[in-house]
Amino acid sequence: MSGGARVAAVFAVSAESAGRAVRYLHAQIPHVPVWLYCRQPVEPEVAALCAQVIEPRRTAGLPHRPALVVVTWTGSGGGWLLKLAPFLIPPFRVLVMNEHGGFFNGKPLPVLRHVRRRAADALHSGWNRFRDLRRGAAFWFFALLAQRFAFLSRFAFRKGHGGEPLDLGTPPSAGQGVVRFRYGHRQWNRAELLRVLRESGARWVLFLESGAEDQLPWVDDPRTFAVSRQRDFRDWKPGLFAMAPFRPLQPEEISPVLAPVSDAVLVDRARLLALGIPETIVPGTAWLLLFWKAAAAGWRSYSVGGNRPLEEAPDWPYEEAEFVTRVLAAPDLRRLGPREPGLVRGSIAHAPSCALPFREGKPRVLVVSPYLPYPLSHGGAVRIYSLCRALSDRVDFILACFRERDDTADYRRLHEVFREVYVVDVDEKASRDESLPRQVRGHVSSSMQALIGRLCREKAVDLLQVEFTHLAHFRDAAPGVPAILVEHDLTFTLYRQFALQEGKRRAREEFERWLAFERRWLRSYDCVWTMSETDRTQALEQGSPPGRTFVVANGVDTGRFTPQPEAGAGEILYVGSFRHKPNVLGFERLRDEIMPRVWLRAPGARLRVVAGPDPEKYWKGEPDSRIQLHAFVEDLRPLYARAAAVAVPLLVSAGTNIKVMEAMACGKAVVSTPVGCQGLDLEDGRDLLVRADPEAFADALCGLLADPERRACIGAQARAAAERRFGWQQIAARAWASYRILLGTDESVADA
Repeated sequence: MSGGARVAAVFAVSAESAGRAVRYLHAQIPHVPVWLYCRQPVEPEVAALCAQVIEPRRTAGLPHRPALVVVTWTGSGGGWLLKLAPFLIPPFRVLVMNEHGGFFNGKPLPVLRHVRRRAADALHSGWNRFRDLRRGAAFWFFALLAQRFAFLSRFAFRKGHGGEPLDLGTPPSAGQGVVRFRYGHRQWNRAELLRVLRESGARWVLFLESGAEDQLPWVDDPRTFAVSRQRDFRDWKPGLFAMAPFRPLQPEEISPVLAPVSDAVLVDRARLLALGIPETIVPGTAWLLLFWKAAAAGWRSYSVGGNRPLEEAPDWPYEEAEFVTRVLAAPDLRRLGPREPGLVRGSIAHAPSCALPFREGKPRVLVVSPYLPYPLSHGGAVRIYSLCRALSDRVDFILACFRERDDTADYRRLHEVFREVYVVDVDEKASRDESLPRQVRGHVSSSMQALIGRLCREKAVDLLQVEFTHLAHFRDAAPGVPAILVEHDLTFTLYRQFALQEGKRRAREEFERWLAFERRWLRSYDCVWTMSETDRTQALEQGSPPGRTFVVANGVDTGRFTPQPEAGAGEILYVGSFRHKPNVLGFERLRDEIMPRVWLRAPGARLRVVAGPDPEKYWKGEPDSRIQLHAFVEDLRPLYARAAAVAVPLLVSAGTNIKVMEAMACGKAVVSTPVGCQGLDLEDGRDLLVRADPEAFADALCGLLADPERRACIGAQARAAAERRFGWQQIAARAWASYRILLGTDESVADA
């Protein structure tokens, strides 16, 4: 086509670049018609701005001496003939549009500059792509090795990272509501995520993997960074750090975890923006980097229990490999470390929905226990729960206790006594320090140590109360808080009995370790409670504080344990958890030396034994049809009602035995060895029968079985003694007096 008025021409490869060029010409020279040559169909509004729209594949001429020719060089591939044709059209007035929408003159020098710049950009981009590919190949190769040698990369990480904090004073988001962001398990759109974070005014961001749905509660902790739904548990599986709770959480439980990765994670938006979204090959590595930096900033992430079935946490070799490589290769990451490493192992759980508010004016006492005080499965649990319940109207108790494997925390019953409850799983191997007693080595826990320190700081704890000797070393967790050591028994006296009985070097060495350990810690506490005057005297001899060593004895709930009509005939009851070695030794003596003598004179007699949880773990013996063995029994009262007599044939013992008090409160005649009832100041022949050797013990049992009037008389006197001396309210009064002395509200020293 030739002749006619002058026109402007546009040569474009894509419809998008054609539209931009046409609109530019229409704005600059609106009176000049535009001919458009484009390989793609254009939008109707763009076509309406043109005098001609010509597809280059059609046979069509070029405009004769156009006023201006615009060609689009936007980086799109192909169409080189279309891109070079304008430079062949006289009078060679060419304007080139680049990929940014800018224009430059189509003369040789500007074109050369553009080509040189594009070549340099292409070279730089190619080099970066090569580096990315090389780095990706290195990560892939390292991940492949990590699957075989994960322990090496974990070792390198633990040795290579630092412990410095990350100073980010970012407050939580001020907005409200939740914005959702969905992503695939192996990929997410980082640019889209940044856009969502910056444009949203929501308080939180809910990350959901494809197909996941969840509504997560926010944890009422000003340091919270993220909350996730537990999808697996760690158990003893090794890893870089905790990425899941140690065990399956109960539905109401939450646990702080360093990196609680999950398919549903609720995150504080402002804190996430402050950390920045790292560029990684897979999202899993980005999560690890974010959680690592958040822990270094002192922010906490929580895992929340649910109802779905859980499996052991899977391996993350690729994500771990990429994470380790990025951290160790970046000085600003390598120097960091979690501010609270002991608190984020995933081994501390609590149920905030069950917690009770603290009351104004009540002293706060943190009780540290080696096990859950409820259910009342043994004497130690009975004492802790019952005494704290008797004091709970005057004291705000906080509980920090270890959880034994397969135990379930009954938070609602625990919170009837304790305002807050924290349950710790032992997730560390026993200490190798052979100077410590074996039981102490099994209770060395950085999580419990850190938890005690945190609670004393954040909850303004007034007193620290450590139950049992083997937890005495936790006094160091809060050196500035007045502390009470509750000596349920003087443990070194128990092991001295073992050493004398066994006569072996190993038993003697264990006794010596206990003596050194207990002596050291008796001198380190501000106050010591013993169960009897005998124990108090021995504690003072070993260095216990003279003016603050009190007898706060064991007791019994005389309102719960009451006499009932005898429901059995010829039945003897033995109660003693087999997890405690003296109870196993006592049972073996009863079975092998005492009951055979009883059966010779009373063949119809039956022995009923309550051996506590999992007795087969601690004793393996031949069954006997005359012996009925029970594991844990939640309510012993029906068994006490059936019993004609209660046997306490202990060979070794320390402290005082709650089982003797419970039997007395139930109005039962008790036959005990001297050590079985030591420290209780009971009168032989009146409150119970005391017999040392098996023959005399069997004679006493047979006499009670044959004489209902005598056992009723001894039972009535036992009940009266229990009411007079062993009620928890009387014992709670002595505990309260010692609290007041330590708190400085009572300057008088209670009569020891």
